[in-house]
Amino acid sequence: MTSCMSRLYALGLIVVLSFSIFLPDANSLTIYVAPGVDGQGNGTRLSPYTSLIQARDHIREIKKTKGLPQGGVKVVLKEGEHHITDTVLFTSEDSGTSQSPIVYCANENAYVVFNGGICLKGFQKVRNEPGSERLKADVKDKIYLIDLRKYGIVQLPPLELAGFGSLKVRTPDRNYKNYNTYPCPELFFNKIPMTLSRFPNKDFIKVAGVQGEKNEEACQNCMKNVRLKLEGCPLNEWANETNILLYGYWYYDWADSYENVKSVNAETQEVLLAEPGSAYGYREGARYYALNLLCELDQPGEYYIDRENLYLYFYPPSNIDNALIELSFFEKPMIIFDNAEHISFERIHFRLGAGNLVQIFDGDTIQMLGCSFQESGGYGLTISMGKNHRVQSCDFHRLGKGGIYLNGGDRKTLTPSGIVVDNCYFSHLARIDHTYNPAVYMHGVGHKISHNLVHDIPSSAFRTDVNDTVLEFNEIFNVLTESDDQGGADMWGTPTYGGVVFRYNYWHHIGNWKEGTEQPGCGHAGIRLDDAISGVHIYGNIFYHSSAGNFGGIQIHGGKDNLIENCIFANCRIGISCTPWPKEHWLNFIKDALDSPVIDKELYLNRYPYLANLSEDNNKNTAKKNIFINCNQIVLRKPSNFVYEDNIETNNQELFPKIHAGDFSINKEIIQTQNVGFAPIPFEKIGLYMDKYRKKLPVDAIQKGRTQS
Repeated sequence: MTSCMSRLYALGLIVVLSFSIFLPDANSLTIYVAPGVDGQGNGTRLSPYTSLIQARDHIREIKKTKGLPQGGVKVVLKEGEHHITDTVLFTSEDSGTSQSPIVYCANENAYVVFNGGICLKGFQKVRNEPGSERLKADVKDKIYLIDLRKYGIVQLPPLELAGFGSLKVRTPDRNYKNYNTYPCPELFFNKIPMTLSRFPNKDFIKVAGVQGEKNEEACQNCMKNVRLKLEGCPLNEWANETNILLYGYWYYDWADSYENVKSVNAETQEVLLAEPGSAYGYREGARYYALNLLCELDQPGEYYIDRENLYLYFYPPSNIDNALIELSFFEKPMIIFDNAEHISFERIHFRLGAGNLVQIFDGDTIQMLGCSFQESGGYGLTISMGKNHRVQSCDFHRLGKGGIYLNGGDRKTLTPSGIVVDNCYFSHLARIDHTYNPAVYMHGVGHKISHNLVHDIPSSAFRTDVNDTVLEFNEIFNVLTESDDQGGADMWGTPTYGGVVFRYNYWHHIGNWKEGTEQPGCGHAGIRLDDAISGVHIYGNIFYHSSAGNFGGIQIHGGKDNLIENCIFANCRIGISCTPWPKEHWLNFIKDALDSPVIDKELYLNRYPYLANLSEDNNKNTAKKNIFINCNQIVLRKPSNFVYEDNIETNNQELFPKIHAGDFSINKEIIQTQNVGFAPIPFEKIGLYMDKYRKKLPVDAIQKGRTQS
């Protein structure tokens, strides 16, 4: 074995996984597309089409006149950028079949990108443009400017953002779903997102006071005519700004929102907020910062867009000469599949959208294989219903919201979706809306989430409001970097989410895991089962530095019949934490659970035996055959009926001889002497692996993530 291969095995990055990918055979038709060529072309290799729409329409005509060829259709996209100016829509009219699939793919070894942005060239130093007098004198000579009108932009709307805690996304006209996105053009420098001018330049500051009136017509805790007292802010300068946003956690430290400032009163040091406001109200001491102020453009990497004069101001982080400077611009999805079937996109890259990049509605077997979704303002991919969709070996980086939002299957009938997310790499997500925008947010039934790598997200890695779903062989680190009261995987709300299995996942360096630092008010966990979640099986997971505040590597809030088995808890502040519920509270919470119209009671009682005794023995959960090594506390707030058996508590570093490298390969000789039946975890199979779409692995990023100190 070569040294390179040895290193990959040591990191747990190589595993052979089989899956069915349909490909055209020798009887298929091949159509060619090349961006930027002259003429219309006819779709041949020598005379390619110039757009994806031409190829799509050609296939429609073939279906009408001849029918699809036996081997399907392959559309080959040649090297280059396809600049997106309108959504490409695929409907049932564009479907393939299982025998005659349709594949849109990049030419071999070609880089094909769907680009919704604008490459900005010709920045000049600021002179005396209208509005530039608001710049600070000591940085004015470092600020560059470009006139967006030279790119045909005639108008930009005011900057409008929301967040999970905003009433904006809960009004009837928004049809509230988490993947709703407010489009947000952003500036990128050498593909790195720049910072909208802000105060302070890092971290949060605290609200000094709150005044307002109750607005119970909107919601129980809502307020109107809200005035916030902001101490330490240069409100004399802010009074000249036109569209100030305040981003904050206004009541709960897990619910963020952007608030528009209606007016500034420098004399009283107060700002009046525009409605509708925060869905959870406001409190003194809430953390926040201000955005979109030209007068605060004072740090390298910051920018500001003057929407009235259409000037973009920029304080570059390094030499501007020869840098790639881009503005994400296209607001709609680049691709929409609506009731389409048996279509795959292979090795296509989507970037620089101001909103969600690709959306799938209903349909069957839509596949995104070896694609990437990057440098954009919304979700990379949303999947709303349909079946057998697959996301394989794709990358999701630097997105304003989450990676994938999916909903599939039928909770009433427990019909599985067959949706698979496998071997995907997620990082630096939720840059704009920080909470409840994970790598994968899932609803429904019957998904499989496997072999993914997730890191650098301010909130959770996974949201799992599902039935009959398996999450396995995933590696997760550096998540929960901002939000409190969360888990790396988060489940919430009903004991009828049955059949969920977490198996062989590696959770490490989660939240504020460092001892001796300021801990969160509630906590950070590897897996959090919140508000009555029951019947979950957590088997063979590793929790390493995965506990903060009052939460353990696993946090159970009020649920029952959860089984924690054959797991490793290493260097955790707390191994397992419980928040037991009083009997009365439990009975009141679950009294209507089995009579909910969204489920079939008899079916659920048959499928999930634990539901037959739902009202009995609340807070009873089981931990058995686990290893706790170097944990400060083993089980916190353990209820009297908690079952704890055949577990190992040790500080013996030799049990995991490579623990210093974040490698949990076990010393089999030592474990065999323990007589508890602990089964070694296949650590080498956890995480990403190489296949025909993923030709290399982010070894350095993984090694750095595992060996943090």
